[in-house]
Amino acid sequence: MTRRVLPVGVTVSLAAFLLAGCTVDEYARRLLEQSTSIGRIWQAMVGTSEQLVAGGTISAARRFTMPDGVEIDVWVLKAAGRTSTQPARGTVLVVHGLCDSKVSYLRLGRALSRRGFDVVLTDLRAHGRSTGRYVTYGALEKDDQKRVMDALLAEKLVAEPVYVFGRSLGASVAILYAAIDPRVRGVVAVTPSRDMPTTCRRFLARNAILLDETTFQKVIARAGKLGRFDPADASVVDAAAKLDCPLLLVHGGADVFVPYTDSEEIFKAAGGPKELEIIPWAGHFGIVYAREEEMVGRVEKVAAGRLKTTTQPAATTRPAK
Repeated sequence: MTRRVLPVGVTVSLAAFLLAGCTVDEYARRLLEQSTSIGRIWQAMVGTSEQLVAGGTISAARRFTMPDGVEIDVWVLKAAGRTSTQPARGTVLVVHGLCDSKVSYLRLGRALSRRGFDVVLTDLRAHGRSTGRYVTYGALEKDDQKRVMDALLAEKLVAEPVYVFGRSLGASVAILYAAIDPRVRGVVAVTPSRDMPTTCRRFLARNAILLDETTFQKVIARAGKLGRFDPADASVVDAAAKLDCPLLLVHGGADVFVPYTDSEEIFKAAGGPKELEIIPWAGHFGIVYAREEEMVGRVEKVAAGRLKTTTQPAATTRPAK
């Protein structure tokens, strides 16, 4: 009996349809329902918020309910040694990365507090002790952060001016938030992604290699409908163009998860004073941890208005190609 073999092009197209075209919903949920168990485990290990306040590890803990019912959990560290005659230098909102939690930034928070800043450590929605089911890549997270800061400033628990520090997803959220809050006077963004589609394309690259562009766009649109947000609202490049406050971008030249070219695109779009520092051989995960004092120095640099107003990244920091 003669066996008929489909042409290679037809076989690939059929496989793409079977693996992608029929699973738009599945892929959309995969993008939104990221595993955040590691961050939650870290939270459990350090104890309850009440215990941390009682032990002096943090100054206060708050939970704020968003319009959609999601509860955002935050910790506050007051500026060390400050008084009414010597107020805090301002507040630094610290935003963690994907699958992480605010616990990972306690050391950074303490270091900032010792340098005279009030500090807000936040758990993004669907992370840590915050509630929520879906990650929206900054589209809703940016509004969450503004509402958190509205409430804390109204309570006079923290002081203006406001600065933002974020890493990875937190860096993207930091820029997106700064673009909608004129109280923000500076941003330090470490390894941000340029936009939601680019980030999600990378997530699916390993387990959906046959996902064609048309189907991918359907996945992004479906994710927006499931999460009740507009994916366009998570464009960091567009948000950077609206900034008029200083923006310091920091990226690892050896980052294989979020290439430094994302920061280059954000840098080009940024409208205010800006600087891009590319650290040769630094990867995605080790760029902040155990470098807290370096990161505090970068926050102080932004707060002092010492950024170079340039149109090109510093050539001396670029990795060799």
